[in-house]
Amino acid sequence: MAQPQNLAASGVVVGMKQLTGQVGTRVDVDVMLTTQPDTFNLFMQALGALEQNPSLLGYYQLSGIHGFPTNTWDDVNKKFGDAYGGYCAHGVLIFPTWHRPYLSLVEQSVYLKMVEIAGKYDQPHRQRYLDAAKGFRLPYLDYFRPRGGNVSFPGISRGSKTSFPYDFRLPDIFNEQKVALKLPPQDNLQTGIDNPLYTYKFTPQSGQLPQRDQNAIKRDYSTTQTVRYPDSLSSTTHNLQELSDALNSGREARNILCLDVLYSKPYGNLETVASDKLAEGDMTIFRSNRASGSLEGSIHGNYHNLIGGPGHMSTPSLAAFDPVFWFHHCQVDRLWAIWQAVHPNEWFPKPEVGQLAENKKDLLPFYKTRTGVGNGTFFNSDDTKTTEFFGYIYDDFKNLPSGGDSSALRARLDNKYLWSSRTPTHPNITSPPADMRPLNVRSTYFFSKAGTRDAPRAAFAAASDAAGTVQATVGDALSAVTANIKAAAEPIIPQVQQAVLGGGRNAPETAAPASQKIDSTFDREWYVDSVVNRSAANGPFTIFFFLAPQGAVVTDPAHYVRSPYLAGLNHIFAAPREFCDNCGDQAAAGQLASDTAPITPLLLDYLNLPDNGLESLRPEHVKPFLVKNLRWRVVYGTNRGKDPREVPNLQISISAKVYHEDGSKTYEVYPDVVQEILHNASPVADA
Repeated sequence: MAQPQNLAASGVVVGMKQLTGQVGTRVDVDVMLTTQPDTFNLFMQALGALEQNPSLLGYYQLSGIHGFPTNTWDDVNKKFGDAYGGYCAHGVLIFPTWHRPYLSLVEQSVYLKMVEIAGKYDQPHRQRYLDAAKGFRLPYLDYFRPRGGNVSFPGISRGSKTSFPYDFRLPDIFNEQKVALKLPPQDNLQTGIDNPLYTYKFTPQSGQLPQRDQNAIKRDYSTTQTVRYPDSLSSTTHNLQELSDALNSGREARNILCLDVLYSKPYGNLETVASDKLAEGDMTIFRSNRASGSLEGSIHGNYHNLIGGPGHMSTPSLAAFDPVFWFHHCQVDRLWAIWQAVHPNEWFPKPEVGQLAENKKDLLPFYKTRTGVGNGTFFNSDDTKTTEFFGYIYDDFKNLPSGGDSSALRARLDNKYLWSSRTPTHPNITSPPADMRPLNVRSTYFFSKAGTRDAPRAAFAAASDAAGTVQATVGDALSAVTANIKAAAEPIIPQVQQAVLGGGRNAPETAAPASQKIDSTFDREWYVDSVVNRSAANGPFTIFFFLAPQGAVVTDPAHYVRSPYLAGLNHIFAAPREFCDNCGDQAAAGQLASDTAPITPLLLDYLNLPDNGLESLRPEHVKPFLVKNLRWRVVYGTNRGKDPREVPNLQISISAKVYHEDGSKTYEVYPDVVQEILHNASPVADA
């Protein structure tokens, strides 16, 4: 019988349990960097080596499974299910299950290279590094973990800045062009090494897209290397300030939406949470009992755009070449694992008579067994139900009480994340728990003499250095979010923890104990819901929602994401139908995509400005405010503005989640708001 190492080396997904004999733990990237330096050191070397390797299990071919190049991987070219060819798994229910073996394939390929590198060290270092490799699991990128101290970004008062005592920028290790590593054979520190997390460079030696694929992307994306927020097609560096502003602005709302997706009642079935898909003509999403938004769209798709901007991460054809992709998708898989734990009895819908169940369809090109090039058996969604099968769990599940009750997990998540957002039951920003305070990554040797930093990086370094001692007072934290909040913050996170404890899918919405007092001026959370033809742009596109006075929205689409008036966005992560059969079939079927943009934090900021025209978050005040100030813009591709009235099937609506003092929540929709906006708009109105 073939050894697991040999099977993995042939492209079979065996999982890390088979390779290491244990179930390891995936942790956040900063946690790995600071607490597992030997493992991270090997990981960086292995990833760098794979980026120079064009073979089947090298970086270029593994990344190419996700989109370009337009050839097959290992000649696996069967029909994907019965509907379409290719490997694209977006806009379909298998979105989260397909990406799980994909990550495992990459994880085990990195591990094999790590073991190879560990064997090059002299003793006594060799055994230490072999042990470190055994503990390796792909780290995730926690969007809601602070990375440093105080941060400022554009505010809604003209010329002002909004500040917050914690910075949620991209982890610093992704922002350095050069790093320091301890290399074999003697474990000596070497500086000035190209950082494999900064970019991937397309070269004939490492892997270069075919000319027809280059021709398809060269209008919008660099064909030489991956870039985040490029200033131009020739950019070779990331615009870190724009990236930081994008991740910090709107973070509060996305944090709460993420928790909602994990265990709010409307997201209690797989068909809602796994994919943003809707059938042609399906507008039931605008009913009060339907959820708008999903793990695929609201979290996964939007963070592709927030991290990449007009760069490679924003399109499925190229996203996997950006090294940050793997950390982002580990986070998505982590959220999927949490949702599964909270909803243990939820799975795929039953198939129609005579149809193969979605969960039984092959997840190509991921081998369970391989008998030759392109031949073997393949994983299906049922095979991916547990992370333990692939040899890992997430640290959220460590030391939880046994028995299957998700309440302890939910309490742990609320403790980690509710502190940084305002809700009717947690109306003030509080301080982070000890395990969520920023880690001083720059004290590690990976940043030693890492080269000259430009001004934004120098600022980031200063913030990181300060992060170890930043302990903002509750009052400071609150005033940093919005200028004139009326009440001092109270550390009420433990109360909120108790509020969300409950059962599975059919548990009532309980986000507050019965004794919780709800302020009548802040008794609900507000959302802008959207439905649009998924193939409207024949590629990726973004809908931006602003709460802004007339004429205040910037005219250049490249700067939408940094606008202080940006309340939310919906990024449709789709590929051109000419290069993706799945996307072509969705276009032919008129498939729609739904999403939701939480706008409560920006409404709260307006509420605390003088003469703002908003007295409370009650409908009688918010609805006329939205009629006057809600505006939306659409951007096709990287920066091509599109008149929203010309976007196929674009529909907008307003909804709210209402908190009640008995602990329950109800949902309301307000279609009249958008109807009035459209009625008031002239053919050239600024709406």
